[in-house]
Amino acid sequence: MTQNRKVTVFVNSLGASSLVVAVAIVFFFPPPLRSEWVVAFSTLLALAVVSALLAVNLSDEGSTTAMDFVPQLAAVVLLGPAGTVVLTVIEQLFTEFFVLKKPAVRAFFNFAQVVLASAVASLLYVAFGGETEVAQLTFRVSFPPFIIAVLGYFAVNSISVAYVIAISESRAIGDAWRDTVGTIILFDVVMSSLAYIVAFLYLQWGSIALLSAVIPIIGLRYSYGVNIALSQLSQDLLKVLIKTLEARDRYTSGHSLRVSERSGQIAAQLGTRPKKKRLIETAALLHDIGKIDLAYGEILRQTGPLTPEQRELIRAHPDKGVEIVRSVRSIDPEILMCIRHHHEWFDGSGYPTGISGEEIPLGARIIMISDSVDAMMTDRPYRKALKLEEVRQELLRNSGTQFDPIVVEATLASGVLENWLSRDPDLPNTLGIPQPSTIG
Repeated sequence: MTQNRKVTVFVNSLGASSLVVAVAIVFFFPPPLRSEWVVAFSTLLALAVVSALLAVNLSDEGSTTAMDFVPQLAAVVLLGPAGTVVLTVIEQLFTEFFVLKKPAVRAFFNFAQVVLASAVASLLYVAFGGETEVAQLTFRVSFPPFIIAVLGYFAVNSISVAYVIAISESRAIGDAWRDTVGTIILFDVVMSSLAYIVAFLYLQWGSIALLSAVIPIIGLRYSYGVNIALSQLSQDLLKVLIKTLEARDRYTSGHSLRVSERSGQIAAQLGTRPKKKRLIETAALLHDIGKIDLAYGEILRQTGPLTPEQRELIRAHPDKGVEIVRSVRSIDPEILMCIRHHHEWFDGSGYPTGISGEEIPLGARIIMISDSVDAMMTDRPYRKALKLEEVRQELLRNSGTQFDPIVVEATLASGVLENWLSRDPDLPNTLGIPQPSTIG
């Protein structure tokens, strides 16, 4: 079965399951339809739609995260299972298909997993003794079941997203979860406490107080959006800087961007955690920043052998790079270590310090291979690019001497060699797979 077929089967199964569960809940837990219930339902639905419309873009592919889980979880407390499910179905249909107008498969997946997550949360809340009357809310009785409901909601949400990414990219689900969902789920779980506050405010002061919850939601959305925008801007500026530096030499143009992307893929193959993977990608992007001096441009374009002075200059570029990058106050020390040691050989015969084996930071060992492979697979002034099989044989021949054998094995297993020059590393991944908490 192809990957696309697996994704389609999973999404359809998830959709069918969510609809069956939703219908069953409405049948077995019929809503009271009293006037105060209808008012609470209408108010929460309006808040959910507004929250969804304030979704934050996570990537150029259209991945988003929204705060509409706050009114959905408030509905768990105020409206009971049927009210929660009906509210979620209406809000998701409206926002996914008519407002955000996402591609059909993505919209249906988001709809299905959020409806199922809300249904599971509402059932857990009732099963563990939570109160579902609009007129009452006792902290001691209702808050522990609410916490269980929140955990159930995000378990369904995060596992669904991680699984669809895992099958679409042929990865272990644990790796997919850590690499995508794990980066923002803690924020979402902590922010879920706002849902309980929303429910409490409604019982104290009614719809006006409930609508006032829009203010903190807008504030949190703005804060989160600014942080994401600043992070993306920093990465974009860094890429522009590197591309500008490399533009002076057609042989190395795009080199650092490719090394960064492929290093991330190799790191993922090795099962590194998302934060460490991002550090390695950043270090790989900056690994040649020490060659900013114009003297390096002349050396890189040289077709003949290097003089002793030129060789010493080349060997100095890792330390020069560290000196430049160290001036950035927020730089992680691990990035500096990877930049400094990316020319160390596994057997200890590299530079600048001659350390060996696992003394060399993992990121530096990965960058050493990515840097070398990119040099082999692109034309240089002194030779033409090597063929794929020649590159593979070079990696195997130098495994244990220049390269870490484990990283060599991961490189060959990851498939990055076959796709090394397949697309511009500036282009976003266009698999069209929903990302974590893409519920807006």
